[in-house]
Amino acid sequence: MNNKVLVTGGAGFIGSHLVRHLIHTTDLDVVIFDRLEKPIQGHESRTIYYKGELSSENDVRAVFQKFGPFVTVYHIGAAMPDRSVSDDVLWASNVDGTRNVAMRALENGTRSFVFTSSNVTYGVPLELPVSEETPVRPIEIYGRSKVEAEKILEEFKGKMSVQILRCPVVAGVGRLGLQAILFEFISENKNVYVLGNGSNKYQFAEVTDVCNALEAASHAEGFYIYNIGADEVLSLKEMYQGVIAFAKSTSKIISIPSVPALFILFILDKLHLSPLGPYQYTMIGQSLHMDTTKIKSKLNWKSQRTNLDIFIENYTWYKDNKGTFVQVGSGNASSNRSLPNMGIFKILKWLS
Repeated sequence: MNNKVLVTGGAGFIGSHLVRHLIHTTDLDVVIFDRLEKPIQGHESRTIYYKGELSSENDVRAVFQKFGPFVTVYHIGAAMPDRSVSDDVLWASNVDGTRNVAMRALENGTRSFVFTSSNVTYGVPLELPVSEETPVRPIEIYGRSKVEAEKILEEFKGKMSVQILRCPVVAGVGRLGLQAILFEFISENKNVYVLGNGSNKYQFAEVTDVCNALEAASHAEGFYIYNIGADEVLSLKEMYQGVIAFAKSTSKIISIPSVPALFILFILDKLHLSPLGPYQYTMIGQSLHMDTTKIKSKLNWKSQRTNLDIFIENYTWYKDNKGTFVQVGSGNASSNRSLPNMGIFKILKWLS
């Protein structure tokens, strides 16, 4: 009996949580494919680690030949938008890599292919909430790469089951990235800034909820795209206020005018002085939340945590572990498990 699954990106934030979820809730053995050196610790008897690049046909073919066939391929791995990653490398990993993995999965008789796409495919939506039928309008290379990967997977419709989850920012215990800047400001009683009045609503998803959805998707038949995200979406100002209150911080929320702030962030990005890339600074004052009716009805899935729950749980973890984190690029952790380079935000924190 085929009792193995493949998790690409299995050493990253979502991937490592998924590996633990599968080990704890199923009898499956898990093969992890990732470019990072360090394998997941603690489940060596049920996991196999294979180091490779998604964009390498030889690496992808080798993991299937050596350890396949797999009943399910969870394609979580992707290059994230980062100054250390060129557009060519990102495209090769996210687009060519997706084709590589899907082709090998089909050749090796994989029953189910589950892919994590992103809400960035919607860009700045004209109407809210967005549904799976909302036209995709990505505004940067990462979003365009996810749209192209979805198109590639649609070519496999009718050949194997393909389930695509369009995820918002996936947060939860262990997530750093840009959230670490917010937590640092709050933990040190520094002011927190919002564009405009902070009434924009941006949806997140909790990583355990995402893992439950990914496993549920592996049992579905056919080709489907789902939006996923937490319920009870608050405004960013309400979210920040909730964390500040929980932390008993004296931080205050400061509103700054949107138009000049966006222009300044654009200039700082071009000068490599800001941790915010084009998508982040474009969306920081925008609303984006999704209709999750389809995933709830078809996969019998429901979010167990609200956005505020997610941030409070992760803030608690951040405080307990502060001082132990590595900077992006200085260790073997993925970018979502590392502290970002704060750039001009260091001065902003000092002024706060």
